[in-house]
Amino acid sequence: MTTLRKGDRAPLLIGLTLDGQPYLEQPEGSLAVLVFFKESCPTCRLILPRLENLHRAYPSSEWRLLGIGQDPLPILQNLVRELDLSFPILADHHFASSTAYHLTHVPTTFVIDPQGQILHITIGFARDDLEAISHQIARKLNVPPHPITHDQDPLFQPG
Repeated sequence: MTTLRKGDRAPLLIGLTLDGQPYLEQPEGSLAVLVFFKESCPTCRLILPRLENLHRAYPSSEWRLLGIGQDPLPILQNLVRELDLSFPILADHHFASSTAYHLTHVPTTFVIDPQGQILHITIGFARDDLEAISHQIARKLNVPPHPITHDQDPLFQPG
């Protein structure tokens, strides 16, 4: 859960890149999809490859995907290799970003508009929500939407 709501301003992101560099950003300027996750969470392991499908389906500078992992750098680095993730991942150093986003569960996915306002929040894995995000990005880019989930995926799986 989170106490943030649709229409709220997205908080600052604070963390470390996978190579250990400090990262600080206000998510604005382009459509952004943020996913908070933990390596040991089965639902996170379900959603991350689907978000990788999203990242690969729409290569563009007009939107971006960012993962925020609640694990130490070595665990996140291994997870990126294991799941073959190519989108940027941050280590949520001292849980600064998770605290700013008022998280209690992972995965939690936020869609943020270019002005930095939260458009949508999904907690857990929701197949329809992921497909709606895909359609939203496709509309923004004026391209046909790509399916990013699989028919055998659950409709919903809590985090």
